Amino acid sequence: KKLKKFILIGDFNLPGIRWGKSNNTITSTTIEKSFVDCFAEHGLIQYLNMPTHSGGNTLDLLLSTSGECIQNIHVDSHNFCKSDHYSISFEVNLKIKRKKAIKRACFNFKKANWDNLRREIASIDWPTLLDSLEPDLSWNAFVNTINQLLCKHIPKISIKSEFNPPWFDSECYAKCREKERLHKKYSLSKSISDGIKYSNCRKEFKSLMKSKMRDNLYISDDNRSYAKSS
Repeated sequence: KKLKKFILIGDFNLPGIRWGKSNNTITSTTIEKSFVDCFAEHGLIQYLNMPTHSGGNTLDLLLSTSGECIQNIHVDSHNFCKSDHYSISFEVNLKIKRKKAIKRACFNFKKANWDNLRREIASIDWPTLLDSLEPDLSWNAFVNTINQLLCKHIPKISIKSEFNPPWFDSECYAKCREKERLHKKYSLSKSISDGIKYSNCRKEFKSLMKSKMRDNLYISDDNRSYAKSS
């Protein structure tokens, strides 16, 4: 499917091109010329005409087929992180249609009865069930049996979106909002103290996500993980 509006950004590492507003000057190998020709062939225009690297080159490119949707481009040479590339920010002005969230059922592993599940899996005569079948049929029989046992011993809950896992609770949401607020504040102030606060909050958010995800797979009574059980 051909996209009407396409945006591509990244470190292309093409120092031999001097990007201009009206034309581009190629001072190095044929690789740069091949890239420029490819961009033009696909209707892509490059919108960063200033250095994006401490060496004075424009290595990071912002390409799009629709210039009117890109606004407020800003290249900041004063990074709060240790990098020889400058930070780049821009706004995308697009009208998008959001799909209505559809409820779906997923396993609530935290409330699973792991002991009964392990016991029943161990009681099955797997050679009798699988050995007489062709490989494909044997695999299907194995998967169907496991799925039936999962449904039997692990309760399900309904969530509104595939992007909202069951362990993403109110604590995760609050930390995510705090991270977003600090990021917005730092983007406006560009102060070192705000940058440190945002960086620390980002680390705390990542740590919280890992902890919630891990705890969701633990059994509450014996603190053993299904993923590690034999």
